[in-house]
Amino acid sequence: MQITITGRKVQVPDDVRAAVERKIGALDRFVGGLDRAEVVFREEKNPRITEREQVEVTLLGHGHHVRASVAGVDQHQAVDLAVGKLGKQLRKLKTRVVRRHRPNLQRDEVHHPLARLENDLVNGETAPQPAAGPEDTGWVPRIVRRKTFDLELMDPTEAVTRMQLLDHEFFLFVNADSGMPSVVYLRSDGDAGLIEIDA
Repeated sequence: MQITITGRKVQVPDDVRAAVERKIGALDRFVGGLDRAEVVFREEKNPRITEREQVEVTLLGHGHHVRASVAGVDQHQAVDLAVGKLGKQLRKLKTRVVRRHRPNLQRDEVHHPLARLENDLVNGETAPQPAAGPEDTGWVPRIVRRKTFDLELMDPTEAVTRMQLLDHEFFLFVNADSGMPSVVYLRSDGDAGLIEIDA
């Protein structure tokens, strides 16, 4: 696996780089075909925050895109937390790949998260109210970052899996059922919801 390590306004010591190459490089045992890793270190400038060392790791290869972003008290701890988080996500990915190639595997219709999403879709669950902002009621969030990307055609259950692998709280995609842009999102109860366009 080719590993790129970058420090955004922080130094990354040689021992941390060696730990990243050893620990991140070992993650390809979960899923074959992960040929590239991008590791970015940052530091939170707020002195009141104890876990100031941040690391974001993105694994790429064979159509897979797995991401984890964590913070720790030092860079070594942040790397260990990221490896643990990525390990869980890669186990989910491996399970998904196995299910795709072995479609006769039984799923628990009550407890499986994708089955619960399907039930939500059937029952017409609505999106939760957005979380409150800072205490100042006049506060309006600024747009500080813009992204563009190509929407992929997939079904909602696949979109939920992709959202989990990217460690995001929502995922925008083209719904294979309707052909329209849709969004899956993480609900406060741990399940997922679906937002569709009423065309």
